[in-house]
This record gives sequence, C-alpha cells and structure tokens, in this order.
Amino acid sequence: MERQLLPFDRVTDFSVLRRIRPYRPLFGWRRGRCVDRFYIEQFLSQHSQDIRGRAVEIGKNLYMAQFGGNRITRADVLDFVDGPGITLCADLASAPAIPDNSFDSIICTQTLMYVYDLRAAVKTLHRTLAPGGVALITLAGITQLAPPSMTGGADDFWRFTRASAHKLFADVFGPENIEVQSFGNVLTAMAFLHGLVADELTPEEFANNDPDYPLIVTVRAVKAPSTETAPHA
Repeated sequence: MERQLLPFDRVTDFSVLRRIRPYRPLFGWRRGRCVDRFYIEQFLSQHSQDIRGRAVEIGKNLYMAQFGGNRITRADVLDFVDGPGITLCADLASAPAIPDNSFDSIICTQTLMYVYDLRAAVKTLHRTLAPGGVALITLAGITQLAPPSMTGGADDFWRFTRASAHKLFADVFGPENIEVQSFGNVLTAMAFLHGLVADELTPEEFANNDPDYPLIVTVRAVKAPSTETAPHA
C-alpha cells in the first residue's frame, strides 16, 4: 500500500530553523522522501549490479525490485519479528537457522544501529553470503534517535563514522574486501535533524559531500570468492 503523505509548508526561509525543537519531528516522516533516503538510494543505485541472484533485504522489501530487477532469482525479507512480507524470521546477531552461503546479495539499510552485538551481526552477514556475494550496508551517522514506535520496539544503540565502520567490517570480511564511504554535509545534516525532506534541498546541496559531517556511512562488503579464506579473527 502506498504511504499517504501529510501536507507541509515547504521551507524556503531557513531562519525558521532557529529553534530548540525540530521544525518537524520524526525525520519528516510522511512529508516526502526523508533526506537520508536520498543518499541511501544513490548508494544502492551506484551498486545496483551487485543486487542479483538469491537476494535478501533486512527489515522490509523496499529496494530489491527497484535496484535488482530481473537479476534477482529469489527474494527474501529477513526481520527479527515475523509479520506480513517477512519470509525469514531471525535475529542478525544469531541466526543459526539460516544456512551458510545462502545469499548472493544482502541489502541492509539503517538496521545495524538496532543490534547491540554488532560484531555478531556482521559475522552473520559474512557467514550467510555465498563466496563472491556482496552485502550493501548503510549506517546512521548524524541523526536523531528513532523512537520505539518507528522501530517495532527495537532499541536504538549506535551511530557510526567511517573509521568505526571500516574497523567493524574489515575485522570480519578483510580490509581488501570492503569499501566504506560517507555522505552528507552540514546543510543536509541540519535539514535532516529538522525533518525537512529531500525535495526541499537542491541537487547541488546534496552533491557537496563533506567527510566531517557524515549523515550516513555506507559499506560495500564482498565475501572472498575462495572458500578457503576464513573470516578474520
């Protein structure tokens, strides 16, 4: 079902943002495309050829069909709580029911901040990828805490930098098998915190990427094609 958008007054005078409470709460949810989603979709579009074969998306089926299309031969959705559209019910920190080498591609957007045992979750991503498979991960950088009403009751534990993401994934996948980037600048970060939506910013404002203001951090992680290569300690 298509999400019903709420009306809003488009911000053209940024002086209205001089306030101690957000201009719009909850990321601008239901007012349009959230600012972080602009960067998430840009990242997935850049790596759309990686979304193929036996694919799984964590949480919801938002992006598999959009970016994988007919390259996907099987599509699963994994969440820790069963519900409509969920084909695999498991906790990323411990998913023994999911066999090794199950997926050619994994899409994991804005999820790992809700998993307390991050290292265990990354090990699960690595273990369940087939050799040569690719995980595309996005992580929260500069953002408000997500309330439980938006997360199905999951607690919001973590925020990330390029350095923490690189260390976390390099320890498991190997540094030669990961690419870490960040996206954002002070304007897009401020807009996101105030709940503005993507249509209220210009392409040029999105394109100005400042590594000191990471709105999101992205990881492209590849499982080594040789089955003889074990995960790093």
